[in-house]
Amino acid sequence: MAVHMSTIVSRKTVDILSHLSQLRPTLASHPLLYTISVSQHTDSTDLSQLVASLKSLSGSSIGCLSAPIPSARPSWQQYTAVSVASFDAKYATTFRSTIAGRKAAQVGRWHAMHQKEKQQDTQDYSQDIDWESALSRSYESDAVLPELRDLSDKDTDSILYLSDNAPEGLNSVLSRFSSASKLGLIATSTPFVTGRPYTLFYNDSIHSDGAVGICLSSGPCSSAWSEYPGLEAITRPMIVTNAEGNLVNALDNANPSRLLLHAIQNHPAVAASAEHISKDLQLYLGTLKQVGVSHQLDQLFYIMSGDPSRGSIALDTDTAPPEGSMVQFFLLPPTTKPDVLNEVLNQGTPQRSLAFASTSLDDLNAALPDVPDAEGPAGTMILHDTFVAASENGCIVSRATGGKSERPWKCSLPGSLMGLRWGV
Repeated sequence: MAVHMSTIVSRKTVDILSHLSQLRPTLASHPLLYTISVSQHTDSTDLSQLVASLKSLSGSSIGCLSAPIPSARPSWQQYTAVSVASFDAKYATTFRSTIAGRKAAQVGRWHAMHQKEKQQDTQDYSQDIDWESALSRSYESDAVLPELRDLSDKDTDSILYLSDNAPEGLNSVLSRFSSASKLGLIATSTPFVTGRPYTLFYNDSIHSDGAVGICLSSGPCSSAWSEYPGLEAITRPMIVTNAEGNLVNALDNANPSRLLLHAIQNHPAVAASAEHISKDLQLYLGTLKQVGVSHQLDQLFYIMSGDPSRGSIALDTDTAPPEGSMVQFFLLPPTTKPDVLNEVLNQGTPQRSLAFASTSLDDLNAALPDVPDAEGPAGTMILHDTFVAASENGCIVSRATGGKSERPWKCSLPGSLMGLRWGV
C-alpha cells in the first residue's frame, strides 16, 4: 500500500531538492501526497523550486502548504520541512473536492437559537428532536466525487485529505465509505505567504479552497493511532446527562461550567478568577472508552466557552457527546511546549507511519532566535518511513473500529498527533 514515506527538515533548499531527486525513480509511477512547511528562511524562490520539484515526482499528486513542525529545538522550527508519501497505484485514487462546508461556528449557537424559538412558541419541542440526525442532514446533498464514484465502499481501507477550514460537506459525502478510516489535515493559513487563504495542490493546479485527497482501497490494511502529549485530566470521569447541539448542559446532573471552574481553581499550575474561566487556558472535554478494565481517551473537544450561571459549555464541534457518554475534563498546562518531532523520533515503530499534528498560533507567531544547528550534515534531518505534517488549524478524524467509522471530529490540541500506520 505505502510505497515510500519520508520527511526531510533542512535549512538548505538544495538539500531537500537533492533528496527529492533521489526519490524520483521510485515515486514516478505512483500517486503522491506531500506537504511543505514554510519557515522564516523560506523565500518565494525556494518555495517555487520545491513546488516544481514535487509536482514533477508523479503525474498524480496532491499537496498543501503546512505549518512548521513543533519542536523543542528552536533551530528545527526555523527550517523548511517537506513530507512525502507515495502509495501503490493499484490501490490509490486521488480526488479534488469543491463541496461546500459550514460557515464559521458561532459560540453557543444552539442556546441562542432555542431562546429565540421559545419566544415565538411557549411549547418546548426540543426533547423530540434528534439533533445528530438534524446536523447530518444539514450537509447532505446530491454531490458526488467523480473520481470515487466507482470505488467499492467495503473495499476502501482509508482516506487521506488536505482541506480548507470547512470540510463538513466533504465529510458528509465520504460517510458512504462507512468502514474506512478518514484523516484530514486543515491546511495552514497562507494569506501572507501566497496571498491565498489556503494553498492546496492537485496535480499541476493550485487552489485556494475546497480539498484534495487520496482514497486507499484493498491492499494491506492501516491501523489508527493517536498521541496527546502533555494533556492532563483535571476531573474524575463523569456521565453526560444533558446535551444539545454543540452544548453540554449537565454532567452527572450537575452544572458543567461550575465543575470545570472548580477543577481549574484547584489545579496547582493554573491561576483562575473565581468569576470566570480565563480565555487563555486550553481546556478540553474528552470522551472515554473502556479498554479491558480501564478507560482510555477516545475523542477530544476544545471548549470554546462556559458560563457558570447558565451551566452550559460550548464545544468546537457540531454535535457534543451524546447523553450517556463517559467524559472527563482535560487541561493543557500553559508551560507545555509541543515537541512533535521528538514524539515521532521516539516511536521507533518498524511500520510506515503518517501523522497529522496540531500546533498553536502562538507558537507560530513566537519570535525564534536564529540558532545554528550543529547536528547532521548542514543541519539536515531525514525521517525515514515517516510522514508528519502540522497545522495551526488542526485535523479532522474519523477512525474505523470493528468495521465502522466514528463520526468525524476535530482535534486541535497543540502537539497532538493523529495517524495511520502500514506494515513495511
